[in-house]
Amino acid sequence: MTQLVIAGQVATMVGDVPEVPRRGRVWIRDDAVVDVTFGEQRIGGFVGAPEVDVGDSYVLPGFIDLHNHLAYNALPLWAEPQRTEPWLHNKHWTQADTYTESITEPAWTYAKACPEALLGYVQVREMAGGATSAQGWPSANRGYQTVMRNVDDERAGRPGKVGDDLIRTSVVTKTGDALAGAVRQMEGGAGFIYHCAEGRKDSRVRRDYTDLQGADGLLPTFIGIHCCALGADDWLAWSPQNAGGVVWSPLSNLVLYGDTTLVDDARARGVRVCLGSDWGPSGTRNLLGEMKVARLVARHLGYSVSDRDIVQMATSNPGELLTRCWGRPIGRLVPGAFADVTVVRGHGPGDAWRRILAATELHVELVVVGGVPRYGDEHLMLAAGAPDAFGMTVRRRRRLVALPDPLDASRAWSWEQIMGTLRTVQSDPPAAIANASARAAAGSRFADDAALELFLDMPDTRRTGRAGPPKNPAAVRIPPVPPVEHDSDWFDALDASPIQAGVLAGLRREFGL
Repeated sequence: MTQLVIAGQVATMVGDVPEVPRRGRVWIRDDAVVDVTFGEQRIGGFVGAPEVDVGDSYVLPGFIDLHNHLAYNALPLWAEPQRTEPWLHNKHWTQADTYTESITEPAWTYAKACPEALLGYVQVREMAGGATSAQGWPSANRGYQTVMRNVDDERAGRPGKVGDDLIRTSVVTKTGDALAGAVRQMEGGAGFIYHCAEGRKDSRVRRDYTDLQGADGLLPTFIGIHCCALGADDWLAWSPQNAGGVVWSPLSNLVLYGDTTLVDDARARGVRVCLGSDWGPSGTRNLLGEMKVARLVARHLGYSVSDRDIVQMATSNPGELLTRCWGRPIGRLVPGAFADVTVVRGHGPGDAWRRILAATELHVELVVVGGVPRYGDEHLMLAAGAPDAFGMTVRRRRRLVALPDPLDASRAWSWEQIMGTLRTVQSDPPAAIANASARAAAGSRFADDAALELFLDMPDTRRTGRAGPPKNPAAVRIPPVPPVEHDSDWFDALDASPIQAGVLAGLRREFGL
């Protein structure tokens, strides 16, 4: 049995209008929140448990990144050279002349040549922005372990469903029997996280949504990613009593389409709006970035979205949707909830919600997943009794990261090993591809002890829809691995992106860069 107590300004995120954070404690045993108390109230059974007091910092439910494609996150922002016109939809930009060479081939090489290092990098990048859970993990030839919560494969389960995978996902458009099957699973209580109607208003991908509507699939456990091609009238088709969720990725929407989701129309129907940072080629580095983009875009478009609403989009909104599927609270600090906690030091002036939104990677002090301290300031990680961890610097601040070595889970990996492995692949892709091919041929590819291979989840329409191996390994070029935090190079690439038309020009200032 493990225990941990975290004291600070606690934001439980309970209810549609959560109370402002106030001084309290979160009491954790193993992977569950036992209780949350306020003031000086204490509970029994925690004698000798580590207690971490974070002072005036905010103790929040762990952030939930509900839309990503993690296998692509070692790549930088991408833009098709010379293109200034918005893409029409997600079947359009995959036909770009540089898509395969800039995205598919580098990502495929990392996924095959150094899958463990890639998974290590993307988890550190997510936790550096406060995330404890993420959606969009790559499938693989065998199972693999993560320290973050894998939304796609969490098997907590409702009573009678423990051990079952209760979340279905699809990047590929579903029609006919496949769509009907997804609806039947939702009717049985499973969640369906689906890339739906991704594109400009009234483009052809709107049919993703109308097909789902025709199949009676607008249900409480449906979670549509993007839905930015929908008009105001489309949202009226989703009845409030069956309202599910939509995942908003405003930066990716603006960079690709110059358009985004009608968030106010969705919220008016009771649809819970969540945030997803999307992927390296067109997304933010982490949820702290996406939260700031959400605020900028909401102001630009006149959406009635408050700072508190945006914090809910990364915590209790996705938490409520996942709780419907899993039968166990997440995204709120309540008894019985998953013990996923993020501690953020507030930044700048204003109320608590504004100061949380203003936080950057510099201000993430502690990340706890399933009751285990996994990332944070060195003194807090040590005080919390973190397992063996490696050191690294993020935004000039010393961190410890408890990420086990894939070859020996009893000891920590190292950031130098992770980055060194990625850079070796990046510097010599042909050799890496040859080594990966030899490794895959050494035994049964799908045995439990086979060398790990990751499979990309994004299609490549220039290659008959399959994100497969490079046709000419000698021609593969991979750009340098980006840092895990937002940096000047990332903002330079964003500012040079013509399709977003300067809407995001203020984002750099939010990070002090």
